Amino acid sequence: MEIGGELRDVKADGTLECEACGMPMFPFARARGEIRLECANHHAALAREPRDRAKARMVDNWIAKRGAQLQVQHERWGTDDVKGRDERDI
Repeated sequence: MEIGGELRDVKADGTLECEACGMPMFPFARARGEIRLECANHHAALAREPRDRAKARMVDNWIAKRGAQLQVQHERWGTDDVKGRDERDI
């Protein structure tokens, strides 16, 4: 679910408040002057890429943390290893 049609500006900490549920939305991707954010309830939003360097660093940090979290999950679950998989693997 994507919220709103207009681009909003991120807060100083690089996040937004979800318009649907009020939870914080965290950046997870960046492309062509836009940032894609998502809350824990999987509501999505787009925001302008910040021109302020401090905000841009915060956005970069959130994106890096998400990538690191996904890497740890893959390592923990063994999704990068062929060993232990069965024929149901997608």
